[in-house]
Amino acid sequence: MKLKRFLSIIMALSMTTAVFTPVYASEEKEKLTLWDFHNGSEAESVQEMVDEYNQSQDKVEIEYSSVNQTDYTTTLVTTAYANGECPDILWVEPATYKKFTEAGMLADLSSYYTDDLKKDILPSYLEAATGDDGKIYTLPFECETLGLFYDADVLKEEGIEPPTTWEELKSAAEKLTTDDRYGIVLPVEKTAYTLFNWWPFMWMDDADIYDADGNVTIGSDNMADALDFWGSFYQNGYCPSSLQSGPWSIDNIANGVAAMQIGGTYMINAAEEYNKDGHNIGVVPLPTPEGKDAVTVAGGQMLGVSSQSKDVDAAADFIFWCFGSDDTTNVVKWCTETKFAYPVRQSIIDNNKDLFQEGIKATFTEFYDTARPEPQYSAEVSDIMGDTLQAVMFGGSSGEEAAKDAQEKIEALK
Repeated sequence: MKLKRFLSIIMALSMTTAVFTPVYASEEKEKLTLWDFHNGSEAESVQEMVDEYNQSQDKVEIEYSSVNQTDYTTTLVTTAYANGECPDILWVEPATYKKFTEAGMLADLSSYYTDDLKKDILPSYLEAATGDDGKIYTLPFECETLGLFYDADVLKEEGIEPPTTWEELKSAAEKLTTDDRYGIVLPVEKTAYTLFNWWPFMWMDDADIYDADGNVTIGSDNMADALDFWGSFYQNGYCPSSLQSGPWSIDNIANGVAAMQIGGTYMINAAEEYNKDGHNIGVVPLPTPEGKDAVTVAGGQMLGVSSQSKDVDAAADFIFWCFGSDDTTNVVKWCTETKFAYPVRQSIIDNNKDLFQEGIKATFTEFYDTARPEPQYSAEVSDIMGDTLQAVMFGGSSGEEAAKDAQEKIEALK
């Protein structure tokens, strides 16, 4: 089967939402493609931006498609690139940034940044968009952090306070697990999203894959301890081994699947809608080991331009029109209406402070400053870390066994 036809079949099978921009002008408009992995209100919001941009000028027509997230982040985009058919505009996450840049898939966007824009973007996010060669390959625009969501009514019925420590979290998950309900929902698949949820638990126990000098430290006792804690929820049956709703969906709590769930700022709007309908969903910072400082992770999506794009200038114009211009309407709407996330531009945060002090948002704002940027590891290291988690989640391995195995594998990469 020819690769081009194979790619078409993958697209057809994996596409969860496919929206194509209507043509507003003549067929002479240059066609550029945009792929992402959104659905629901997020896909609708992207489509609205695409439509507005297409109507704003008569040179370019953006055609937008949204596909299954797992396919997008694993094989779909890289397969398209290998076949010389990469979309012009790509949605990029920290977990895929290094894979895309190492493969030469992203165009250099440095020249499209103004000095004022670079000064406005929080330094850690501009750094996350910058390659080892000093070139800026993406435009970051949002920051997402994690907390512990919970069904306040269920916890009250069981006489349980929202947990603040690891010991309390494990005890609560055990007590809240019944024949009809799990104590907690955590991600179950080997994906970048599972790693995103894992990072703060690793950091809270003073563990890491490398130390400051670049030495491999994944085999440490602290890492083994953190892995044992993470794996205990799966091994003891406090967490489901499969999910009908994604691990990023508050539906897991609202529909009674579980009483607690690790989740991000992107779940806030949906949680507050459920609360309007009689639910009582709350959130607290991620519980910590006894005596340790609270830590959460800061992820965030970015936009990039494919190095294979037929018109890098036009594609870059679109993404900077969306999220990098002086008109911040799109950023504010995306971060406060479409979903909830923190803008990475300080001026937008300063000019919209009241929006970050409403309802559940206010709780996230309280521990916003405990966030560390999501790390960017090579595809090989991320794959090993994913296997390590699966080993303690479903493979019956102890934290010590899994950490030791990972140490050997990462050292062998040198």
